Amino acid sequence: MTIIQYGVVGQFGKWTIIGDNLKYGSYLTSAQAERAATRLALHSGGLPVLLHVQDETGELKRPTQVTTNACEPA
Repeated sequence: MTIIQYGVVGQFGKWTIIGDNLKYGSYLTSAQAERAATRLALHSGGLPVLLHVQDETGELKRPTQVTTNACEPA
């Protein structure tokens, strides 16, 4: 089964969402980037998403699974 993995990492004083061939956004706080990554996960087409978040010291916390639903057609 395919699992999408996103990371929220601090880079140059800002927080960024990263993934396979993805670097998205520039947020002032980790919490803002984490909320944006969660919203991004809602568009995964129902695939499971693991979110890895770096803490203020630079250490990655254990990943959490983001609850997603299959996207409804517009």
